[in-house]
Amino acid sequence: MKRSWTSLLIIVTLLLGACATEKTETTTPESAGTMVAELISTDLIEGDGEVAEMGSSIDVHYTLWFYDAEAEDGRGKRLQSSKDGGRSYPFTLGQSAVIPGWHEGIPGMKVGGTRELIIPHRLAYAERGWGTDIPPNTDLIFEIDLLEIQ
Repeated sequence: MKRSWTSLLIIVTLLLGACATEKTETTTPESAGTMVAELISTDLIEGDGEVAEMGSSIDVHYTLWFYDAEAEDGRGKRLQSSKDGGRSYPFTLGQSAVIPGWHEGIPGMKVGGTRELIIPHRLAYAERGWGTDIPPNTDLIFEIDLLEIQ
């Protein structure tokens, strides 16, 4: 009888182990229903002015969307835009309280340029989310217009 229980325990352990090793989907923006694995930065308009660097005091306009892997351009619901109120957003790269995705994605932009940042949740609002607008673990897309370097 002891041998039967031991055999049963081994079989159950093997079955549970087989379930735990099931393949998971790679997280890339191109694969529907997944999350963004890393920051993706794309210049939509290159710009022709001064280049933003860490420590630069800059002024930007931004538009924010939820990332949606099933949308053709990845853009889900539009959340907000500084353009709506006509008020730009000034801050210092590397020193201000903006999400890490901005500090990593904006350096190298030129004044007059527009850059799309597809930001994984870990470089956005991570597990905490932001108020009632952005749930935890949400990937985002920002379109950034670099207006000025002061």
